Amino acid sequence: MSSRRPKERRRADVSHTIHKVLASIPDEQERFDTVTNPPPSPRGGQSRWTHDSAKRVVGWKVDSPESVQEKVEAIHDLAADDAVVTTDFLRRPAVASKAMADDTARHAVNEAQFDRFRQQAQFVQEEAAPQLQRMEHSAQFMDLVAACAQFVTTAGRIVPNLRGEHYDGAERDTTGRGLARVRAAAD
Repeated sequence: MSSRRPKERRRADVSHTIHKVLASIPDEQERFDTVTNPPPSPRGGQSRWTHDSAKRVVGWKVDSPESVQEKVEAIHDLAADDAVVTTDFLRRPAVASKAMADDTARHAVNEAQFDRFRQQAQFVQEEAAPQLQRMEHSAQFMDLVAACAQFVTTAGRIVPNLRGEHYDGAERDTTGRGLARVRAAAD
């Protein structure tokens, strides 16, 4: 700091810390002029330098945010996990309403929902596929058992009524072909 501000260019009413912060201004004349022109106090009263006002001049992060942008940056710094903070904010109806009014935010939320759906669908395909195959196998087995039961029931109702009837060759051949198809399907 001493090399950036010679002793004769320092102000006794401005702290060393303020001089140190303002020493980062690259232009020498601007650096000297800046220290002699403190900004107005945000609470009114006499113009004077504070650590935060000096940091604002050089574009550093302030300790006590005042503007909306400074507060937003402070929230980002405090939030180690953006997702937790965002989720907490979106649980507030007024915040969620404002977020959904922003086209970019709404689009980002929609994309996230689709990505989550795709991940869940992929999980189902990968993790649940064996169970689904077993269920399909069980359903198909039950269909086969039901078809066999229905055939036996129907044949048991019809065949006794056909006893004693005389069939010609074509009728016997048709019945024989039908029974052969039943045996082939069962095999």
